[in-house]
Amino acid sequence: MAESYRVCAHCKGTGQCRACHGTGRLALQKGKTCTSCYPHGSGQCQNCRGLGGFDSRGKPAGKPE
Repeated sequence: MAESYRVCAHCKGTGQCRACHGTGRLALQKGKTCTSCYPHGSGQCQNCRGLGGFDSRGKPAGKPE
C-alpha cells in the first residue's frame, strides 16, 4: 500500500525543519498512534496537535485504543 503524505505543518512544506527531515511533507498516519511524539502517542509534539494519534482520515485525534 502506497503511503499518503501531507504538507508538513511545522515548516509549511519548505523542508526547513527537523520534523519532516527536510522533505517538506509528513506521512499520513491514518488510524495510528503518532510516532513523532516521544514517547510515541504522548501528544508531546505539534504533528498530532497534542492529541497523540490520528483518525481513519489522517486527521489529528485521540490515541487509537
